[in-house]
Amino acid sequence: MRTRATRQLATIYDALAGAEDHPTARQVFQRVRDHIPHISLGTVYRNLEKLQQQGLARVIRLDGGVAHYDARIEAHDHFLCEVCGGVSDLRRRPAGADCADLLADGFVVRWQTTSLYGTCRDCAAAAAAAGS
Repeated sequence: MRTRATRQLATIYDALAGAEDHPTARQVFQRVRDHIPHISLGTVYRNLEKLQQQGLARVIRLDGGVAHYDARIEAHDHFLCEVCGGVSDLRRRPAGADCADLLADGFVVRWQTTSLYGTCRDCAAAAAAAGS
């Protein structure tokens, strides 16, 4: 089945590709409405699914199961701030991210991501300033 390129799909991809904050579908919807005011949330969800099927986006399910979307599709890991909920890309793979045991047991690994949880530098600085 061939997927037709539409204005909606291109605008959604542009909004996602230009984002560094790993937006949710609702956040993508809000950003796209600036360009296509009458777009529906359902259209955004369908087009995010198409982008995943085309290999142009990944869905990241973090704490609480909320889906965040990422146009950076190469293998990389994430840091989730437990204070503000912000998601940041990690540049290096942490030690222990090896899949050798799974592969030896017959698992097929398509891709992997590790999520680290804590407090981002902005929230840590704000907490330190409030404590002084």
